[in-house]
Parts: sequence; structure tokens; C-alpha cells
Amino acid sequence: MRTALTAVLAALMLLTGCTIPTGKQPAGEETVAPSAGAPQKTTRDTLTVNDRQRHFRMSTPDGFYRGRQWPVIFAFHGWEETAEELAANTGLDGAPAIVIYPEGVDRAWAPAPYAETAGEEDLAFVQTLLDEVVSTFPVDRNRIFATGFSNGGGFAAYLSCHMPESFHAVAPVGAAYYETIHQDCSERPVALLDIHGTHDDVIYYNGGQRHGTDYEPVQEVLDDFAERNRCDGVALTRNSPEIVEQHWLGCRLPVVHLRIGGGTHVWPEGATSEVRNFFGV
Repeated sequence: MRTALTAVLAALMLLTGCTIPTGKQPAGEETVAPSAGAPQKTTRDTLTVNDRQRHFRMSTPDGFYRGRQWPVIFAFHGWEETAEELAANTGLDGAPAIVIYPEGVDRAWAPAPYAETAGEEDLAFVQTLLDEVVSTFPVDRNRIFATGFSNGGGFAAYLSCHMPESFHAVAPVGAAYYETIHQDCSERPVALLDIHGTHDDVIYYNGGQRHGTDYEPVQEVLDDFAERNRCDGVALTRNSPEIVEQHWLGCRLPVVHLRIGGGTHVWPEGATSEVRNFFGV
């Protein structure tokens, strides 16, 4: 699967508008070689939000220094998983970005039916955490992104609906798109990369029901994003027997889908490269 996804990566780089623009280096800042900065560092910390203690894992990149602004990637784990598991499965710590792995209460994210928290509480946690990161580190506010797997992928989409002024692109993987995720969704465009396997037997590609709650088909979610991003049309390009790349044309912000033939409910090998390329990090 790595070979197929690498081919898609090359194709995506050739598509006009399918990579989020990187921020410009502020005037007066000196370019410093990564070797001049600090080595990659991982910490765990807590915040108190709405009288509840919340936990998160944070990674600063190799070569980190305060003489430039850094992109930020929020990465959300799946149901019953941990921040450490997602970090290990994705390898996102290798990105030249500040990577935040928040942890859901009881290892779940709203508005999934099994979440202990309400959507407003998890949104408040993310907003508080984002404010803390921005006030502590030199952050490029135009390059704040969210990705996630399964329940966490659905929550990344939820952020695009309810915090589009902060998150400029989202990349859900194997996402559980429960119907409540897109209720009262903002009409403000947000770039989307969706990755999903056709043989996912936990979150079916064509939609289904879990815990007594319906979740949406992948294609329906993509069509909604295409409408939201004011796209004009869609084209399909088959890159290999396993991968179909779907991208919409004329969008205000990109809408891209990688359909993995035979893919199951896992973070696919090579998906991290696709997510990083889409975010431009």
C-alpha cells in the first residue's frame, strides 16, 4: 500500500490548488538551519476546562527554534485509543510542525453516541488548548490543521464545522461521520483530504449504524464539502488497482479523497505522507 499511496502523493503535488499554501516567513526573520535548533521533544501536560482536567501530548519538531513561525497539527485518536497509540501509528512527530495529540474523556470524542462529553465541552477543550499553544509558541495562525482516525477523524470534521476560523484544513482517516457532526455546520470553506478503505468493517464506506446512531456514507460527506467549498465539478483518476483519487475542480479550498480498495479500519501505511503533503508540512 505504501507504493500506491506514494504514487498518489506525486499526483497530488501536480494538482493545482490541492496543497494548502504554506505561510510566508515574516519580514525580518532570519532563516536558521534546523541543526541550529533544539532536537525533537515530546511532553505530556494537562489543562482544566469546565472544571475537568484534560490531558494532551505535544511534540515540537527537530530543529525547533523561536526565530520562525511553525505550523500546528492537532491529531485526534480513535475511540478507546490513546494519544501515544496515535503518535506511534502515524509517525507525525517527524513533521516539521508542532503536533498536539489531545485525549478525549474516557478515550472518546463528541458528538459520537458513546462520548461522555458534549460537543461544546470538547470544542472548549480544543479552543483552550489552541489558545495556550498560540500564547506559548511562535505559531503560524494560517497553518493550523486537524487530522484524526475513526472517532477522531469525525471530530476533525466536527472542528471544520464549528471552528473553521481556526482550522484551515482537515484530514480525516477512516472517519466515523455520525450525522450530528454536520448539524449546524458553518458554510465557511475548509480544505478536506479524506482517506477511507472500501473494506472497512468497522466504519463502512457506504455508511451504516453503530451504537444505535447512523453515520454517513463517505461520498455524501464529500459531496457536502464540495458544495460548501463552492466546487464546480469532480474528476476521478485511477492511480493503481488499489487507489482511486477523487478531487473536485474550481473549489475555493481543495476537496480530495483517496479511496483505498480493500483497505480496512487502520491508519494506512503511507497515509501520513499524504496528510503532510496536503497540509504542506
